[in-house]
Amino acid sequence: TPAAAAEPAHRPLRSHVEPGPPNPTEPLRFAGYPRARPFSVVPQKNQIALYPCSQCHQALPPNPTPRKLEAAPHVADLPHGNGRLWCLNCHTLDNRDTLTTLRGEKVDFDDAHLVCGQCHSNRHRDWYFGAHGKRAANWKGERVVYNCTHCHDAHNPALQPRAPSPPPPVRAGLQPMPRHAHGTTAAAPWAPGARP
Repeated sequence: TPAAAAEPAHRPLRSHVEPGPPNPTEPLRFAGYPRARPFSVVPQKNQIALYPCSQCHQALPPNPTPRKLEAAPHVADLPHGNGRLWCLNCHTLDNRDTLTTLRGEKVDFDDAHLVCGQCHSNRHRDWYFGAHGKRAANWKGERVVYNCTHCHDAHNPALQPRAPSPPPPVRAGLQPMPRHAHGTTAAAPWAPGARP
């Protein structure tokens, strides 16, 4: 139809195939935001110390009952969601090596942002367009970004306070800018009274 042809085309994440018309027999799956530049996500499964989860969970009978966890290595409580979440909101019961959406769709650990974005949609949109999160390498070339769980602990995602990074070094032959009593550097060149 002419109306369908006028819609802006976009590429779903991790795919260079243009999306086709929706199929009512298949469940909806997040395919990205229109007009977002394509990117890839840095894989993370190889950095998770206890992955695959099935190495322990295959010997344990699945127990879907929400309860306080007391077995190492899991935390005794789940600060994420202030007590409103349980493990199975994000992890699947039958296959602990995958995550799950609220609709029951399985998600690979390397695509954890699809699970995080269900509740944190504003942050997910910002991350998708590059205003939140970190980019690997530099700002030129292919866009490669870090997943949510590279910076945030999925079980306790609030970032802990940390010391700021040291300032960049002064180039050889230059002097550091003088500091005023109130902690700022010299006036900007366009400010009244600034030296040329």
